[in-house]
Order: sequence, then structure tokens, then C-alpha cells
Amino acid sequence: MSLHDGNQPLPQGGGTTPNGPVRRTEGERTQAFTPFPSVEPIDGFNATAAPAAPAKRHHIWPWIVLAVVVLLVAAGFGAFAFFQDRALPGTTLWGHDVAGKTQQQIATMIDDQVNATKVPVAYGGKTAEVSAKDLGVSVDAQAIAHDAVDAKRNDPVWDRYAFWDKKDVAPSIDVAQADPTVLDEHLGTNSVKPVNAELTVNEDSGEVEVTPAANGSGADPTEAAEAAVAAIESFGATKPQTVTVELKDIEPQVTDAVATQAKQTVDELVANKVGVSVGDHEIAQFTAPMLIASSRIEPDTEAALDENEARNGVLVFSADKLQQQYDETIKGSLTSTKEDREVIVNVNGTETEVIKEGHDGVKIKDGADASIGVDALPVLTEGKGTVKVAGEVDPMKVKQIKRHVVVDLSDHKVYAYQDDKLVKSFSMSAGQGNDYATGACNPSGDMCTPLGDFEVWLKYPTQDMSGTLTLSDGKKETWDVKGVGFVNYFSKSGCAIHRIATSTPYSDAQIAAMGANTSHGCVGIGWDVAEWFYDFAGMGTSVHVQQ
Repeated sequence: MSLHDGNQPLPQGGGTTPNGPVRRTEGERTQAFTPFPSVEPIDGFNATAAPAAPAKRHHIWPWIVLAVVVLLVAAGFGAFAFFQDRALPGTTLWGHDVAGKTQQQIATMIDDQVNATKVPVAYGGKTAEVSAKDLGVSVDAQAIAHDAVDAKRNDPVWDRYAFWDKKDVAPSIDVAQADPTVLDEHLGTNSVKPVNAELTVNEDSGEVEVTPAANGSGADPTEAAEAAVAAIESFGATKPQTVTVELKDIEPQVTDAVATQAKQTVDELVANKVGVSVGDHEIAQFTAPMLIASSRIEPDTEAALDENEARNGVLVFSADKLQQQYDETIKGSLTSTKEDREVIVNVNGTETEVIKEGHDGVKIKDGADASIGVDALPVLTEGKGTVKVAGEVDPMKVKQIKRHVVVDLSDHKVYAYQDDKLVKSFSMSAGQGNDYATGACNPSGDMCTPLGDFEVWLKYPTQDMSGTLTLSDGKKETWDVKGVGFVNYFSKSGCAIHRIATSTPYSDAQIAAMGANTSHGCVGIGWDVAEWFYDFAGMGTSVHVQQ
């Protein structure tokens, strides 16, 4: 349909129609077609000129960052959970990566390699293969694996899981105990294994002694054992070459000289009273047997130690063994109820005998002594001090009983005192050289009981006495008496208080009636009182001899 009605004039000025442009001729009237009427601007705002509102922009990068953070956190927690019971990233064992492996997996790797390691050996035209175990190479796979899993556990968190931060676990495998007898069996050699010097404690004196070392002889298994260790530590990468066995003297690892150094260390620790204390009160000491049982002698003072070991000279102490000694020897003896100590002392206050050892009342706080072994290592390394634990102490008291003896040469009596009170007296026969009336020694000094202050220093329940004494006039006095009973030496010149040396029993009353000094300088007492005096006058008892 045309928009132009033929009866209507065309718009002036020309225009367009659906059929094309319309041109206006002069004199023609025209009218423009406007599909929408014009709108006047309101309040000066031109609606047709307003720009379109911009579209909203949606930013997605925060969501990407958040997703990355969530993934990292999840990965971190996952790694933390995964490595809880596994070797941490960057952990190596003898240079081999074990990160991510459990203790059992690592232990199995070690055991498998130990079982698979064989060393070819040769001697005198004979050859054989011997295993690491046959050579006496001892490997504690579980302990080594435990150390590998624990490596880096105490490092800062940012280093603990950093795979580039390496930590190598390289425990040494001891070849000192390699057994030469396996070479004897395979190659026909005849070996004697060396014996290390050791420390023991004398049961009577309580002193530390050195048991001497002894050289071995025959086939030396050291080189073969070292080849086995190299193969184990390389996990099979190093193949053992044939070892030509030599026969020679085999020295022990621990010589007498090294053991003597260890003895000196033990003696110093005992002298310094290294032990356990609650506050400032020492409740127990590490005795020589405990120290020996808790240590090993290691001649190489530069050798690597396990985590729970510490060194003092050539002695290496184990925290686990120290804890065991504490638990078995000390802890079991502690009680919360005290018992006072009773001792016998001489006139100088020196203890001569312990009647009752006594003990403190001790109560350890629950769990406070669980790490005694670990805590003792630095104390033993230092060589002095105590391991302090939390608890309470009720200190024991010490009851002293003073005993001393007086020998009166003019009274012809022996007096026994306890706490300065006379408890017993009995007759005696002194040296022939002492005047019976005054007790004075004759001018020559022959066969006199000496005056002065002494202490009992040697005792025998029975003794055969014999000797020869040259007198001032040149004569010789000889004696030989068997079975003299209850002997208590007080002078270093050989004078003793003992049962009178008669062939038949002589009582206290008979000695009093005898009225003479008969000995060569000793103090003879009645057969009926001698045993009582022997028990009364312990080692160190004060003896005062007066006229």
C-alpha cells in the first residue's frame, strides 16, 4: 500500500516513500511523515540525547583465589595427615630417599638388604660366601627406621615439610663385634675372638675394677664385615668384592687402658654424688653398678651417637638404660614414710658402723620421673649435679651412737664406753715391758704396750700369731701361737686387743688373779668376754691407752 494518495500533494522539500525517494518540484506542497511525534525536553533534559546505562561487570578472580587457597589448605591438611606416621619430605637414610615410607616399610627394606647381603671371602685357595648375619653384623632395623621417621619432627613447620630441606639419617653399624669363627667354618682357619676389657664392681669392697682384655688370633673378620656394611648402607648399589682373609693377632676394641679411663669416669661420678633430687634434697645417687649397667665403653670419642645417648670421656650413657636403672633400683626403694638412720661413731665423729641405713620419706609427683633417663644425660656429661624432679621430702634424721675404749695400764682394765657411759669393763694383761704397778714402759722400751690415742684398723675373728723380736740387749724373743681369737689391732706396730693367748681357756677372773703382764705388747682379755668386745669395737673405734 502506498503512503501517497494521488489526490494529495507530495510533501514539500522531497522525502522518501516505500517506493523510493520523493522529489519535490517547485510549486508543489509537501508534508513530512513522522512515525512518532516529537517530544519536548522536560526540565531541560533531552531524552533522545541520554546515553545508555553501562552493563554490570562480574569479577571472577576473587573466587579463583579463594579456590586456590582452599585447595592449598586441603593439600596441607592432607600432607599433614599422610606424614604423621611416615618419614617426612627430604628425609634420607644413608643418602637414599625414604620420604613417605612408614617405619615398618623402612625396617623391612633394611632387613631385606641385611638378609640379601653376602660377602665372598678367600683363604688358602678356598672361597666361600658369608652372610652379614653370619659375620656378626648386627642391625637394629626398627630403631633405625624409627630414627628416620622421627627425623625433622622437631624442625620448624616450614622446614618440616620442605622436600628441598634434606636431612640424612646415617647411623653407624658396629663391626667391632664381627665373629671370626664363621670364617673358620667356611675357610678352615682357626680363630680366637678377642675379649674386651670390662668394668666390674668388687662385691666386698664396692670398688670399680677393670677386667683385663685379651688379644684374639686367627682370621680377621673386620674387612669382610666392613664390606657387608657398605652393601647394606648402599641398599645393594655397592656389591661386595672378594675379601682375602688374613691371619693375624686381633686386638680387642676396648683395651685395658681404655677401660681404666672409663673406671676413672665412674669413680668421679660416684665421688661427685651424681643422682636424683627433689628440690635441694638429694634422694638417691647413681651407684657404680647402675652407671656401669647404663653405659658402654666407646674408645672412639668422635663416633656418632644415637639420639638418646650422651658421652663422658670413653663412656657412652643410654637414656633408656638409665631410666630402667632408676625404675628398677631407685624408684622401688622410695617410700613416703621416713626411717631415721642410726650409726656408730668414734670420739672424732667418724662413722665406724651403720646400725640402720634409714631413708627419707619421698613422694614423687605423678609422672615427674618419667624422663629421668633423658634428663640425666646432660648431668652425667657434665659429671656433677643431680636430676631434679617435682615432689615432697620428709628428711630422715641421723642418730649417732658414740663408742670408745680406754685401756688403763695401772688399773689393768679395759673400759668400754657408749655415749660416754661405761657399759662394760674387764681385766687385762698388758706388755711385759710395762711396770705392773704404774703401767710405765721400762727404759729399754722392749715389749711395751704403747700409750696414746689409736683406732681399731684391722680385725680377725681368729689368727695364727708368730714372730721374732730382737730386744735391746740383743736377745731374740720368738713366739708361735695358733688360733688366737677375736683380734682387734689398734697400733700400726702390731699391738692388738685379743683373747689372751693361752693354750686353755682363761676367764676374766683368772686374768685378774694372775696379777702379771705377760704379752709382747698386746692386751690380752678373758676368753669369756673377748667375743663381746670384738662385736662392740668395730673398725675405727677409738682406743685410748693410758697409765
